[in-house]
Amino acid sequence: MAASRHARLLAFALALVLVSLQHCVVCQSNHTHFSMISRHRGDPNAPSRRPIRGSEPAPAPSPDSCYCDPTSEDECYCEPTSQDDCWCAPTPSPSPSPSPKDFLNSKIAVLYPVIQAFKQTITSDPLGITKTWVGPEICSSRFGGDMYKGFYCESPPKSSGDKNSTLTVASIDFNGYGLGAPSLAGFIDAFPDLALFHANSNNFSGVIPNLTGLPFFYELDLSNNKFSGDFPANVVPLGGLLFLDLRFNKFAGVVPSPVFDISLVALFLNNNGFSGEIPNNFGSTTAEYLVVANNQFTGPIPKSIYNTSANLSEVLFLNNRLSGCLPYEIGLVEGLTVFDAGGNEITGPIPLSFGCLASVEELNLAGNQLYGHIPDVLCLLAKNGKLQNLSLSDNYFHSVGRHCLELVRSRVLDVRLNCILDFPHQRPVLECARFYADPPQHCPFVPHIPCDLPGFRPPLAAAAALPAKGGGGGVLPAKRGGGN
Repeated sequence: MAASRHARLLAFALALVLVSLQHCVVCQSNHTHFSMISRHRGDPNAPSRRPIRGSEPAPAPSPDSCYCDPTSEDECYCEPTSQDDCWCAPTPSPSPSPSPKDFLNSKIAVLYPVIQAFKQTITSDPLGITKTWVGPEICSSRFGGDMYKGFYCESPPKSSGDKNSTLTVASIDFNGYGLGAPSLAGFIDAFPDLALFHANSNNFSGVIPNLTGLPFFYELDLSNNKFSGDFPANVVPLGGLLFLDLRFNKFAGVVPSPVFDISLVALFLNNNGFSGEIPNNFGSTTAEYLVVANNQFTGPIPKSIYNTSANLSEVLFLNNRLSGCLPYEIGLVEGLTVFDAGGNEITGPIPLSFGCLASVEELNLAGNQLYGHIPDVLCLLAKNGKLQNLSLSDNYFHSVGRHCLELVRSRVLDVRLNCILDFPHQRPVLECARFYADPPQHCPFVPHIPCDLPGFRPPLAAAAALPAKGGGGGVLPAKRGGGN
């Protein structure tokens, strides 16, 4: 009898506990510590319900006296009453936005809602960058802080004498952050004093906004993102732009000719889907570094390239569908250090003007349809100039000069897969014979050398002429005394 009564009491107690657990969860000791709430809610001396941060931790409530529903893992409000009177406080509202007086100046205050609005559009943030975009300290990096990663403050040039009051965001650098957003419109263009925007290796897309209203803007790097469509029209009017990098996107179509009229120092358009011919005003560019590789450009390299002699240092045309004769005018670009036109369909002999490229260090013409004799005047650049790497493989050259032979032996010059008699790793003789019987285009040979080369005697025009039909690849190397 007593045992049965005891069992019923135990079952009743268990039922009460289960009912309580349907509405409340025991507060865990690893939650943020809060001040205890007085049982007497009318007591004016009762402690506050607000969390006490930075103070001595309050004792964890006993499971026997407090149950609550932790609305977040970091905030649990409990009233230490009996199990029959469990009370849980609502989640506190988020911190209010900073007031204008919290910012360094009015310019910074205006940018706060711009950043917060853009933050709401972020679709990917693998490094947790946007978690630092909180509070009023937008210029944190200026003072050695780690808030607002990617934002950097300077004073605009027009107010350089008053740096404290005009400090504002001058550059944004998101390189390598992996951020994603469907558009940059309403963000970049909302920073009136922005000078540069770098966003290499992210997941941005959409239309590039109009940046003509930014008077100090001079660098735009959108490489390795997900932009697509035609060449961004809003870039063309940026006359003050010095650096433009659109590599590794999915842009397509023709490149507008005004792009080469922008006063750029560096222009990178490689690894997209641009097509059509390179505009004839290519030579108008002021760029020192110009890369249009890995696209679908067709037609010849513009002869206007000679106009870039005062500025062009490195130019890469490789892996397109360029054709036509190798321009003599390339040899007039005296400052070239790197010239790469490999992997195209360019034909003709190598112009003797290439012997004037005294500063060139790397020259790649591999993977084309070049033919004729490899001139000594080119190979002498390794002795009298700065040439370190010369690749002429996978063409149809039939002979080499004496100095070129020395470069082959020293592995500076690569001539594999050509038509050079008695050289290893050459094309089959019949393949060479077919090519010379019907070359893709006959290109004129210009014997003139537009620079002084001590000790060099200009060759006869016939030295680089096409061999007679049926000659195939059996043309012997030039005589040692020929000088060509």
